[in-house]
Amino acid sequence: MVQFNTKDNEILVKIVFYGPGLSGKTTNLQKLHEMMTPNQRTDLFSVNTMEDRTLFFDLLPMDLGYVYGNSIKLQIYTVPGQVHYDSTRRIVLSGVDGVVFVADSDPAKLQENVQSINNLHHNLQANRLNIKEVPLVLQYNKRDLPNAAPVDQLNQKLNFRNVPSFEAVAISGEGVLETFSETVKLTVRYIFEKYQLSKGIKNIDSVIEKLETSLLSNAKQVVGKRSKPQIPDVDNSASTGAEKTGRTVLKYTHNIDQDDEEGKEQLLKKALTSNMDTARLYGDLKKSKEALAKKNEELNQLYKKLEKSNSDNLKIRRFLESLVNFAGEAIITFNELWLIQNWNQAAEELFGYQREAVLNQNINILFPNESMADLNRVLTFVVSGKVVRGFETKLKAQNNEVIPVNITFSPIKNQNNTIVAFTAIVRDLSFMTKMNALLYALQRYEGVVNLLPDVLKTIRQNVPEMPDEVSPVLDEYGRLAQPLTNMTEPTNINQLIETAKSLLEARMAQRHVAWMAQLFPSMPNLLLDRQQITQGLLNLMLNSIESLEDRPSGKLTIGTHFANGEVLVQIIDNGNGMAPEELDRILDPVFDDRKSLPGIRLNATREIIKNNGGTLRIDSAPGKGTKATLRFKAN
Repeated sequence: MVQFNTKDNEILVKIVFYGPGLSGKTTNLQKLHEMMTPNQRTDLFSVNTMEDRTLFFDLLPMDLGYVYGNSIKLQIYTVPGQVHYDSTRRIVLSGVDGVVFVADSDPAKLQENVQSINNLHHNLQANRLNIKEVPLVLQYNKRDLPNAAPVDQLNQKLNFRNVPSFEAVAISGEGVLETFSETVKLTVRYIFEKYQLSKGIKNIDSVIEKLETSLLSNAKQVVGKRSKPQIPDVDNSASTGAEKTGRTVLKYTHNIDQDDEEGKEQLLKKALTSNMDTARLYGDLKKSKEALAKKNEELNQLYKKLEKSNSDNLKIRRFLESLVNFAGEAIITFNELWLIQNWNQAAEELFGYQREAVLNQNINILFPNESMADLNRVLTFVVSGKVVRGFETKLKAQNNEVIPVNITFSPIKNQNNTIVAFTAIVRDLSFMTKMNALLYALQRYEGVVNLLPDVLKTIRQNVPEMPDEVSPVLDEYGRLAQPLTNMTEPTNINQLIETAKSLLEARMAQRHVAWMAQLFPSMPNLLLDRQQITQGLLNLMLNSIESLEDRPSGKLTIGTHFANGEVLVQIIDNGNGMAPEELDRILDPVFDDRKSLPGIRLNATREIIKNNGGTLRIDSAPGKGTKATLRFKAN
């Protein structure tokens, strides 16, 4: 009879595999156990004797999941097939909800099959159960026998209720899952209808279908290669095949005196009850163990999360320390006594003091005497909790060099809003000072550039017979002197290179610079601003010529190429070259404190090339020269 566990919302359904001895009942359970996924099965319990592998029962607990709030759990038993274990079979059938009768297809076992199904009828009646009502499914096993009895003959002798029947080869898994699935469906439907559980369910068929889907989805397909069963038909060894596979967790063996019928009856009843209780207790113990393991796993996960959190905090701390230490601006932290507590790498580079030498020194070591009054005035505001931005003054480096700077002072507060320290972010204004001087120097030539068109016009008017090689040069000078128009037109890059060469020939001759050109003959036209690109080429060539000034055999090589839809221009010199760090400085105006004019040319050229849809790359090495590479996509 079905059991209802209202505490855990469980419906316990009991299914018994019945049949003659060695017909394949236990093999069916083994295959079912093998087919079920680990999360849908528990252990397989088996009680054996020396003469028959199943004395009392095989119990396979199986969970089918939740249906309308209730967990349907199956307890699957087999009974011993030998006739003299009839009392055991009767006890196992007590409270059964569904039966699978496993018949042996060997023609020699036909009479045993008939006796066994009659015995099933008798024992069901002894348990006040009607064989015509209890859900029943027939399985005709061992269909792989060469002389297997015809199914029609087996149906005629055994299937008096015309119930579902299945052909099977349990040893290989064929027909096992189909037989069991049909039994579960019939049994659950019978229970729902008998105990009126289907009143609150609109469609009982959908519930049955859901159960079947759940069962099939959690079953592995093991049908195929026919192999020997996990547990041998007769076990005369100290350990069974089931024990070797680790699936049978309970084994009981006992020799029974066949002459003592009454003692045997009592012993069987006691042993059966004891072992069934043991199996249940084992199941409960395993659940408790799994729950404990789950709790331990949860604790391990929490511990891992804690470790990860600590690791993340450490990473964040190191990141912030690195952010401050490698920031582009000098960052200084000092306490309320004006003693320096933190000194980053940019501060080392700016002032020349190493971190170890300056820590716990008074911050006024950076201020010249004439700046102390400004410092005291500003710190008065900072101590009151205010942020002071854009404070311009002069600080003193370790070598006594005076550096113009811009400082932002900020108070640092704790969680109680109490000031515990101060920061000073110092920006070097030396470059801006030099840049202003350079721009002032360039301003001197503005008037000359503005007068250049008039000068060229005067030359043309007063020199009527202009040499052929001079006239194009004057024309190009005139175009370059005109205001920028930002106008693109089809342009041949080789022609622009020749024009730039003509403008620089006098300067190259003066510095004894050799010119070599390798220009691609079939160069396509590009949509470029002719005036801008010419200026960019001149900038790059001027830098090369100036780097060759001290070289005895200076050479400037210009090459162009067209391939894969791309125009390539390379300007190569064998001049002094630059180290990577020097090249980085010269390409970044903020740090260009060595070669201001070449740096301005390169950055201006990079913007020109970018505005015309191209890219510029500079490669250089000390003593090996410099290579500028321009790339343009062909239109």
